[in-house]
Amino acid sequence: MIEWRDSGGSEALDTLSRDLAAVDNASHPVDLVGLRESCADLAAHVEAAELQDPIPDETANNSWKLALKHFAASATACSDGAVSDSQDNFDLMASEMDIGIRHLTAVSDRTSELCYG
Repeated sequence: MIEWRDSGGSEALDTLSRDLAAVDNASHPVDLVGLRESCADLAAHVEAAELQDPIPDETANNSWKLALKHFAASATACSDGAVSDSQDNFDLMASEMDIGIRHLTAVSDRTSELCYG
């Protein structure tokens, strides 16, 4: 687990957290240009994370895959909403993001538990 964390896992967690903060900032108040940019960044970083080696802990890896799945869905809904200014897309974006955040928190907690005791 320490090897995964130190070979890009921790950086991926931090990058996704920054992306989520950028999406949140562009959402309040709604900045359609900012949402297009921040959601495109989130989608790109999710794709990059999906190409990384799996987390060696099965529990953490399952949460990681679910977090990435929901963040990808959130980024798509966000991008669609930023183009169409559709509240339905923004609602889906928020819902998927909330689910992804719960799974990302589980990964972070499990990583801390296994790496730091």
